[in-house]
Amino acid sequence: MANLMKKFINLIFLYFPALILSCTTPQTRFIQDFDHGSLGAMEEIHPNYFKGKTEHWIKRDSIGDQYYWFYFKASQAAGKTLTFELNDLMGVYRGNTHLVYTDYTQPVFSYDQENWERIPDVAYDSATHTFIFKQAFEKEPVWIAYAHPYPYGRLEKILQKVRGHPDAKQESLAQTAEGRGIELITITDPDRPDADKKTIFLMAVQHAGEDAGAYLLEGLIDFLLSEDPGAQQVRENFIFKIIPMMNPDGIFNGITRYNTAMEDLNNIWLDDSRAQPEVTGVKNWMDRWYDSGNRIDLFIDVHNHTQFHTYHAFIFQDHSIDSLVTVMNRYWPIRIWHSEFEGSSCAWFYQKGIPSGTIELSQGRINEGPYLTIDDYLEYGKGTAKGITEYFNDL
Repeated sequence: MANLMKKFINLIFLYFPALILSCTTPQTRFIQDFDHGSLGAMEEIHPNYFKGKTEHWIKRDSIGDQYYWFYFKASQAAGKTLTFELNDLMGVYRGNTHLVYTDYTQPVFSYDQENWERIPDVAYDSATHTFIFKQAFEKEPVWIAYAHPYPYGRLEKILQKVRGHPDAKQESLAQTAEGRGIELITITDPDRPDADKKTIFLMAVQHAGEDAGAYLLEGLIDFLLSEDPGAQQVRENFIFKIIPMMNPDGIFNGITRYNTAMEDLNNIWLDDSRAQPEVTGVKNWMDRWYDSGNRIDLFIDVHNHTQFHTYHAFIFQDHSIDSLVTVMNRYWPIRIWHSEFEGSSCAWFYQKGIPSGTIELSQGRINEGPYLTIDDYLEYGKGTAKGITEYFNDL
């Protein structure tokens, strides 16, 4: 009996201060109901210690389980050090176990959704697939995400630049299930004959949550529309066709990888039985483009391989564009990776005889270097434009 009483008294001393604190300190709350927001169930198990999980998204055919993306807003966080424990961090990709969190995964936070900082205090338990991160916050509200978010609303800022430039135009290739447009941007000097120009086609964010690719294309577009003399020369000699956001529904709804039909857009290009409006719209446009006597000289699909890999790669099937990667590597660090494509956009373009490849960006860091920023990805976009034009000019 004495031992029981002693344990009871110890419990009182252990939890009573926390109870008093919880009654006097406003409780931190989380919101994910906004553009690109996502978070699973989260519970405060101790004062300022939250335990939960990311939202798991199950693929339409039930052989995919994607889980890594989170992006939420915290209120009543100022002056607090918050700890987050995320569990169940194991998914499925193409029927195989999919793991992306590591002990060097660093989420980001922002007080204005524009300027982002990394969270370095992290730990990952590979046995339990548990990820813990902790950060002291000075202001509120604060937004916290797996990596630098690229919300659907940012696309409109790009389109506004396009509408105001004489060498650019915009057209919608399709409407998504929720009515968002698949927007194609064309950048070229209309006073120069198109027949003498190379045509470069790029797209990004087929997979929601792979946001760095959208920043790369934004940087590329910003350079092409700039007053830089090099950009003017590019517009005179090239036609750039750019889809900055292939999966706007997935982005807006905070889905990891899939669209709202829970389909992986990059796995269905060679399978019409799984058709989705995003992909069908691009394929129909391609048919019209070719039927009009035009061509495409290079296709690039921009993706991310999360924060797990600490390098950038350009992936393609053969050795036909090895020298392109060599040139691009002069502007930003990217390596060659040869791989077969299974049902992807690159496979579809490759079958049409178009040199095709996928850029895979790290959302973390390169080797042991500093963690990447939005400015890095924007600069990669500029370097990509320069590398492509230098490559074709040297042919």
